[in-house]
Amino acid sequence: MAGRFLFLIYVIYCFEVGLFLIVFPWMEFWKQNFLLYEYPSLRLLFLNDFFKGAISGLGIANIILGTWEIAHFRHYFRKS
Repeated sequence: MAGRFLFLIYVIYCFEVGLFLIVFPWMEFWKQNFLLYEYPSLRLLFLNDFFKGAISGLGIANIILGTWEIAHFRHYFRKS
């Protein structure tokens, strides 16, 4: 039972992080980053649309991973 609970927490974590990584780089708050003020040379990288797209791509990969885990749920918890 504990294994199933931990599995559920892991799947929820994958979806939550995935959604965050997809949405957050495109929000206005992304531009108000401490690193951008402290290190202005990173500003060009962090505000580049290709970089933000790569971060969103990691979010999509997290959601795909969570979906794959759900699809293979029975394989992990099959009773022998």
